[in-house]
Amino acid sequence: MLSLKNTTSLVQNTTARLSLTPELRQLMALLTLPALELAQYLRSCAETNVILEVIEPETEAVWEAEAGTAPRSGDETAPPAELSGETDFEPVLAESRDGTVFDPEEFAPPRSRTGDGFQADRTAASRETLLDYLLWQLDLSQMTHREQSIAWVLVEGLNEDGYLTLSDAELLASLDPTLAVTFEELEAVRYRIQQLDPVGVCCRSLPECLSAQLVALPPDTPGCDLAKRWIREAPASLAHGTSEAQAARLGTDLTHLQCAWALIRSLHPKPGSSYPHASETPAYVIPDLRVTQKDGRWIAQLENRYLPRLRLDPLCSAWVGGSRPSLDHPGLRAQLREARGIIKNLTLRNESLLRLAQAVVDYQADYFTGGDACLRPLSLREMAGQIGLHESTVSRTVQGKYITTVRGIIPFRRLFSVSLETRTGTATSAAAVRARLRAWIDAEDPLHPLTDDTLTQRLSQEGVMIARRTVAKYREALGVPAFRDRTKSRPGTEPRPSEETSPCS
Repeated sequence: MLSLKNTTSLVQNTTARLSLTPELRQLMALLTLPALELAQYLRSCAETNVILEVIEPETEAVWEAEAGTAPRSGDETAPPAELSGETDFEPVLAESRDGTVFDPEEFAPPRSRTGDGFQADRTAASRETLLDYLLWQLDLSQMTHREQSIAWVLVEGLNEDGYLTLSDAELLASLDPTLAVTFEELEAVRYRIQQLDPVGVCCRSLPECLSAQLVALPPDTPGCDLAKRWIREAPASLAHGTSEAQAARLGTDLTHLQCAWALIRSLHPKPGSSYPHASETPAYVIPDLRVTQKDGRWIAQLENRYLPRLRLDPLCSAWVGGSRPSLDHPGLRAQLREARGIIKNLTLRNESLLRLAQAVVDYQADYFTGGDACLRPLSLREMAGQIGLHESTVSRTVQGKYITTVRGIIPFRRLFSVSLETRTGTATSAAAVRARLRAWIDAEDPLHPLTDDTLTQRLSQEGVMIARRTVAKYREALGVPAFRDRTKSRPGTEPRPSEETSPCS
């Protein structure tokens, strides 16, 4: 006879999970800030914390320093510090030196004596649109050509807030009919796009957008499970906030409901709205980094000449914990701890960004002499593994930042490029392929322009294995019209010498 016994056992599992402390969250946020937004953040910190003091950059002195007539004096001038390979880049980097002064000059490049550095550093450039950013991430993803074709149509169907407004029928009709894409494939790719940065794009409704952002959070985030269930079971009630009645309907208490509500309110209802529209006037950008050559090596340095300095107010910090008990207030002590934490995270932010930049610059050294044709394949995942960060953190750190190089001011993301296979077994970058396409099209006969088939055949003859539809996608990304729109006579254009003739060693 079979005997059934009810037993209880205790099983212990060991898991490693990163706990996002407020300090770590602040550091992650600082890594994403480009120069202009970082300057605004520093000023806002000083406005809310009496211990912090902001020293604005002396614009006139900067102009004079650029002209070589009046070097900056006093303690504001510091020699450029090269990044040490011993810098601990782990979370975030668990510990850092306990400094009390954040001085961007510590990481600044040497002053230019040419007199034209300032004009070159502040220039009008097209800000990155949501479509640009998503397509860049898709290019670096591990999607197949088929999945990327689907993703391309999906992201082109997003509105300015990041929502998908086209119906499934419209999307399927926009795809190449020879692909015979199914609804299930469309949904699978759409879900993958929702997990790109910014999380929550490519959704059809606000509840779906909020749910996608909750899914991306660590599973132990307080209130996360209840927030997911609230959005799933009673999305319409979100407009009314928290109440005892709503807590009862969800089978919880008001305290837990308020925790879930605070989490929901921290989400972004319009994840695409922070990106400029393609039709907007180009904005002035201030580069975050500068790449210069020193002793035959390309060196990345932070471009902080236009950032304010941040330091502790010496009088206030001396009062706290000093000999005057009336001034040693718990509120002041809390602000002192906060101020020191901000300064420490700012220093870590700069060290982290600089280490990432130097690793990328070392890998792409040939680009600075040879241009896009010399860019090597490099993915976010490869670089994340090399420096010990998560892939999404690298993506957010790179996004929106610019670098001053000998080839002009470029987006940081340009130094990343998807890998394409060749018949020889070696890999080439998509950027190098686009550079070849640009050179061929610039040199084509205006009366007999090159078709996508011809361009594909030329690449095939050079050993590059690429589909015709991918060539068409690259051509469109270069802003080049289709063959039939280029058949009429037009003035010839000079080939780009930097892309066509510069050697790649």
